[in-house]
Amino acid sequence: MAVTIFYFTRKEKKVYSSESIVYTGIASGYSLSGAIKADYFGTSNAFDNLISVIESRETKEEVAISLLSEHLFMKKHDPNLITWGAYDELQKLIPESVRKDVVKPTLEETRKAVVDYMSKSEDNVIYKLINSDNHYYSVDVLNSKAKPSRISNSDLIKISYEANDPFICKRTIELLEETFMQKHRELKQVQTQSAVEYFETETKKAFARLDSAERLFLAFNKDNDIINYYEQTKAVAGEKEDLYAMEHNLQMDKMASSSSLAKVNENIKGQAYQALYGSDVLKEREKLSDIYGKIAMNEVLNKKAENKAQTDSLRIIANRLEKKLKTSLDNLYIESNTPNGIPTKTVLDEWLKTTLAFEQSKARLAVMDRRKEEFQQEYRKFAPLGAMLKKIERFIAISEQEYLELLRNLNTAKLNQQNTELTAKLKVVDPPYLPLKANASKRPVLIAVGFLVGFVLVLAFVLTQALINKTLMAPQRAKGIVDLPLLGVYPLLNENSTFLEKANLRLMQQFLAVTDLSVKPVTIGLISTQKSEGKSTIAYLMAKELSDLDYSVETHTWNNSYDLRESLNSDFSIIEFPPLENMVIKPESFPRLNSTILLCRANRIWTKIDKDMIDVFIKTTGNKPYFILNGVDINFAEEYIGEVPKKRNVIRAFIKRVVKFEFGNRGAINREAAQKKNRMTEHFVSPPKKTKPNAVVLSGIITGVFLTVLALYMYFSSKKADNIPPEPNIQKPILNEMPQDSTSMDTAKKNVYNGTQAVNGRFFVVAGTFSTEDNAKIYIEELKKEGFQNALIIPVKKAGTSVKVAYSVFDTELKAIKESQEINRKFDKKSWVYTYK
Repeated sequence: MAVTIFYFTRKEKKVYSSESIVYTGIASGYSLSGAIKADYFGTSNAFDNLISVIESRETKEEVAISLLSEHLFMKKHDPNLITWGAYDELQKLIPESVRKDVVKPTLEETRKAVVDYMSKSEDNVIYKLINSDNHYYSVDVLNSKAKPSRISNSDLIKISYEANDPFICKRTIELLEETFMQKHRELKQVQTQSAVEYFETETKKAFARLDSAERLFLAFNKDNDIINYYEQTKAVAGEKEDLYAMEHNLQMDKMASSSSLAKVNENIKGQAYQALYGSDVLKEREKLSDIYGKIAMNEVLNKKAENKAQTDSLRIIANRLEKKLKTSLDNLYIESNTPNGIPTKTVLDEWLKTTLAFEQSKARLAVMDRRKEEFQQEYRKFAPLGAMLKKIERFIAISEQEYLELLRNLNTAKLNQQNTELTAKLKVVDPPYLPLKANASKRPVLIAVGFLVGFVLVLAFVLTQALINKTLMAPQRAKGIVDLPLLGVYPLLNENSTFLEKANLRLMQQFLAVTDLSVKPVTIGLISTQKSEGKSTIAYLMAKELSDLDYSVETHTWNNSYDLRESLNSDFSIIEFPPLENMVIKPESFPRLNSTILLCRANRIWTKIDKDMIDVFIKTTGNKPYFILNGVDINFAEEYIGEVPKKRNVIRAFIKRVVKFEFGNRGAINREAAQKKNRMTEHFVSPPKKTKPNAVVLSGIITGVFLTVLALYMYFSSKKADNIPPEPNIQKPILNEMPQDSTSMDTAKKNVYNGTQAVNGRFFVVAGTFSTEDNAKIYIEELKKEGFQNALIIPVKKAGTSVKVAYSVFDTELKAIKESQEINRKFDKKSWVYTYK
């Protein structure tokens, strides 16, 4: 199995792996609302969602399409983006007609064209490539080789990927990160965008309702001349209270003035009274009363600054009338006194004062009555406006509350949206690197595992065979099962003739050792519990061997109707009895036996019936038999007979000694004795070989160990310490490909035509070998860009052979070798010298 694995993995491709680490901020990041609180289940759910997005088929398909689009968009091979082998494989996978259809002026257009072409049908080349098992562009391969995982309990996700091309490996991880980050961002935005749109719509509606209510409120205030309803009603109520208090005071002043005036009028009698009321005093009083009424009206109703001048002018007129009226009273002073002997002047002064106070109170009360009527009208106006205004204000309050709540929810949704955008911005903290060294090959491990599996299978087969095999098989095992003394063993008759002779010899030695020869004839009984146990063969062999020892031997076949006691006249009488399972022993007719030998086949199972039949035989005849194990495998027979005489090489002899732990065992004292022994055994003719199961198993194990060690040695010897990506060579150089020429080219120069110019020389420093000339020309352009301006194609003499590209050509081999070594040292290439003949 190990050799098989070594053979089928001899062309194993190198595998390069790269990885990248992305910071998510899910568990311990920062948002607009502060630090994110740790939530085990929420965090695990978020990481599961993110990893599911990475592992989704749609993500992998977009990555494969993007990678394929980039490689198709390349005008020619770029060694910084893809190795030559992968580029050449892509050229073969995508036909030129398809390339013309999908390759556009820009990469984005090319990608869109690839998607459109793939979606046309399920049998086009791009669809089949994306859904195939291709190493680079297959969705299934991406699913199996791109492995995202969370790093412990951190906020980091590690993405690893492996491919046969180091450049593709790195670029695939980059595209995978770009794709899944974009998808993650879109999913996060979709979660909050719908909520933001809903609240924006509802907020606009609520603002429209609030604006309509406020417009209604404004129109209501304009129509009813309301500046501030509550302040206005409060002011009206306050003025009403002041008005009623003022009216009460005026009523008291009027009553007091009226009573005083009446008292004064009682004191004025006669001519003075008539003069007083008949003169112009009354007219003056009436004018003065009218002026006081106007003053009171202005003071009560008109408290604004613009009416102050009018009130002051009225006061001036009132003062003038008061002086005039006082002058008139002074004229009456000289006429008389009052009847009570009171001077007239004093009474008239009192009358004037009382009259003025009375008139003022009366005028104010008249104005107060009109003001009371106006307040009643104001109350009748403001009473229904309050209920309507309260309804409008309640509608405005509800609309405002609704608008503010929706506005708050909108701000919260926008905050969540910004927070989501902030947290959805994943950051690559460890970008993928370009793997310069291929992964360690699993080939040695596979070979070792193959060897162990093969060894275990073989060992299991041997153990299973030993456990489930209940036959007598080995002598030691048979002794324990049969529970009789073992006389000897006999191998299969198709074994080595010399070995059979040894078996006959050992059998006779063991038989004669347990037989009493003092009483003759010696009667030997051969019994078996079943038929075909080999009694006749053993009887013949024993008779032959005893005859060779100059004993007289006779053989008989016994049955119950034949009495053998009178016919036993030889030295040895060998009696073959029928199988015990088919005979009934009559003690009176059963012969007396000196030795009884039980024949048992090694490939049979010893059952309870066999044991019972032997017990019956012993009880009936009184003879306890020995038993011979017949048909024993050579590997077990050698322990009782001796080593099989055959020629073995050194390796086989060593392996046998190792397996049997026979270290130090030799066939003779010295080598000459061994050689003499070999010459003595040359006359034996070996019979046809027969494969033995145990020998095959043992040989398989030893051979497997040897071949596995050899395979591992060959692998590590051929493995090169390659620490850079593979060179863009399609094939390895082929040495001595050109046919030899017998002409004397060693001393003459030959003109060689490279397709563009003729050059002199025949020693080429080869850069690579290609299957087609087009690939060779492309590689020459790359070499010239690297500075190898003398790069050329070596002409092909024989059609069908590969095309070689050389760095340069020289006329001597020494110069070519030095140049090759210099190129390999400076540029880490693998050039070699080719001699053109």
